Amino acid sequence: MSTIKDQLQRIIKLQGIPKRIVSLVPSQTELLCDLGLEAAIVGITKFCVHPNHLLESKTSVGGTKQVHYDRIKALQPDIILCNKEENAKDMMAELERIAPVHCSDIYTLDDSLELIEMYGDIFQTIEASERIIKDIKKK
Repeated sequence: MSTIKDQLQRIIKLQGIPKRIVSLVPSQTELLCDLGLEAAIVGITKFCVHPNHLLESKTSVGGTKQVHYDRIKALQPDIILCNKEENAKDMMAELERIAPVHCSDIYTLDDSLELIEMYGDIFQTIEASERIIKDIKKK
């Protein structure tokens, strides 16, 4: 078991590297794909349209503010990815009954870079996350 913190400084306990991911944040779903994790994504929101084939190949669990908890539970995720601004606060407690919830809180470029690094650590895609960070800093 590993212990990590999310961007709200909440402690999250994981049973190893998450293999089944539900992403409730469209931009983070796209990041997961950039990190080479598309196969591990099992659930997305109806707003996760990049890459555009995801809505055809992944289970839609609703929107960012209203999700179908039963669909999420049926997917048996190892982790659920949320965002402080995108997802309703009252959702967190219900989602935490299903799986560990990692919540991002992005206001600055540094926050974005921190999240990319966090995902590299959580999902063991460190090389890919470092490459993305390097490319962003270069631009």
